[in-house]
Amino acid sequence: MEPSSSKHGPTPNTCRLFQLPHSLILDILSRLSIIDILHCKCVSKRLLCFVSGAEFARLHLSRSPLCILINSRPRQRTRKKLQLSHVYANGESFQVSKLNFTPISNVPTWDISDLSACNGLLCLVGPKRDDPFYLCNPILGEFISIQPPYKDRQRGCWGLGYSAVTNQYKLLQSYYYPTVESTNKMVEIYTIGTGTWRNIGNAPIHCSTLPFDAFLNGAIHWRNFLPRGGEFIHSFNFDTEQFGTVPPPDHFLELDDFSAEFTTSGVLGGCLFIIHFPDFAKFDIWVMKEYGVKESWTKQFVIQDMYPKGYGSDTYEPLVVLSNGEIFMLLNNQEIVCYNQKRKHLRGCKFFKIRSIFDTIAYTPCFVSLYNVAKGEQISRMRSTGVHDKICKDKFLCL
Repeated sequence: MEPSSSKHGPTPNTCRLFQLPHSLILDILSRLSIIDILHCKCVSKRLLCFVSGAEFARLHLSRSPLCILINSRPRQRTRKKLQLSHVYANGESFQVSKLNFTPISNVPTWDISDLSACNGLLCLVGPKRDDPFYLCNPILGEFISIQPPYKDRQRGCWGLGYSAVTNQYKLLQSYYYPTVESTNKMVEIYTIGTGTWRNIGNAPIHCSTLPFDAFLNGAIHWRNFLPRGGEFIHSFNFDTEQFGTVPPPDHFLELDDFSAEFTTSGVLGGCLFIIHFPDFAKFDIWVMKEYGVKESWTKQFVIQDMYPKGYGSDTYEPLVVLSNGEIFMLLNNQEIVCYNQKRKHLRGCKFFKIRSIFDTIAYTPCFVSLYNVAKGEQISRMRSTGVHDKICKDKFLCL
């Protein structure tokens, strides 16, 4: 039982934090790191109550940092894990806070072939056609399994999204018959909490794998691998459940087919971007400052391709821009490098030395509970989340 205050004031053992207004306590706690909040849950029942509520989860999610989630694929089955890294500026250098999610404590499956994330939740799927989707919060160790709508069809593009209009998470999935040649793919939508898939027609274009960060303004975005008529970026809006396109800069309309293929796109710093490689010596990053407004496209970065020396056809995908101007990028889908804008220099990152092949996506860690999001679904919990305490010992790493 917590000590109570007498009419003469609080007792010496009363925690001063609890003397503050409820809203102020939530504000303070929501600014802590994920690891510190997990420790708070073990301090007292009152702190546990504060950080377990839906109000705290919403406030914390609005402030939670964008992190890099890496799915490594080593040959040894026992070494598989998801590694979450929060990179933040520390003067001229940067620091990394990391968490490891393991199938024992945080996520429900070993065989992860693809990932998608949105608004703090993570969706995983295995390599087989009939593998279920797993929607989970690895921080809380909660998950639900979602069976695919069809087991005899080839899985196409898919992604997790969120509708602010209905306050619902939705799973998009396209399918096609392996033996039937067709440019259109059938599209199904699963609204979390309903337990059913809905057919919404056909996807008008080919859906590719989603970029590192794809969700913005209620929609997911991806690059068209064969752009025609200036259709470089396609989108799917989870509010309207409609496909669309985003107009590129006028400069891109003049590109020939060969040059148009050397582009990538995604979300960077809350804005859409397109990377263009005018030659093999440099690349340009165009940013759409105002969503949907064609005239707001700006060539924000021009980066000399200098890493690693001797390569002539490298591809880059921006991941995170730090407050000190450092830009983390995925190089050739094999390595994470860092670009310093002041020095105009690309370098490798020792922290991200990964010995196996890997996938990486943007993930925002949160305390959103599936018990509030997926009401009516069968919610399961992992056996424990004790792995966090072990990782806390190696919380920060300066590079």
